[in-house]
Amino acid sequence: MTKQIFLSLCAAGALVFFAGCENLGGPSRSSGFQKQQYDATKAQADQVTQLSTAVTNLTNSNNEVIKVVNDLNQKVATLEQRNAGLEKNIAALQQQLAAQRQEYQTSINKMIDQVSKEVSSASAAAATSGGGPVGKGEFYEHKVESGQTLGAIAKAYNVSVQEIQAANKMKDANLRVGQTLYVPKKK
Repeated sequence: MTKQIFLSLCAAGALVFFAGCENLGGPSRSSGFQKQQYDATKAQADQVTQLSTAVTNLTNSNNEVIKVVNDLNQKVATLEQRNAGLEKNIAALQQQLAAQRQEYQTSINKMIDQVSKEVSSASAAAATSGGGPVGKGEFYEHKVESGQTLGAIAKAYNVSVQEIQAANKMKDANLRVGQTLYVPKKK
């Protein structure tokens, strides 16, 4: 752009020079015609100067726009890097969340299995002890209270622990508060 301005100024200067030198070797012309040529050349030189100033202003504006665009491009690149980092963090968090969900589901499944086994064994125990006493004869029904032991109950009814366990299909001497025991009546 600067080269074009320089060439335009040179061309305007040449016009001024040749207009002023036209009368040196040639026939004489009227001073009115020379003044018109001088004015036209001066007007062209003024236009070239104005155009040169306009081009300089446009070049400066263009440079400022380029600087703004470069700044924006740099900010966009920074935001893209930050966005990529955030996307990686989100992906890692999603993987952690999926792993935790899997762990929780496994834990819940184990608990469900354990509760199911306990309910099944409790149901089986209730079915075996809830069907009434085992054996023939008459039985007392005794409701277990807090602090009672199988030995104390057996002593109170004057029977053995083994007789109470056999009548109730008990595998051990563990008791629950509120449990109903069938105690054989002695004759």
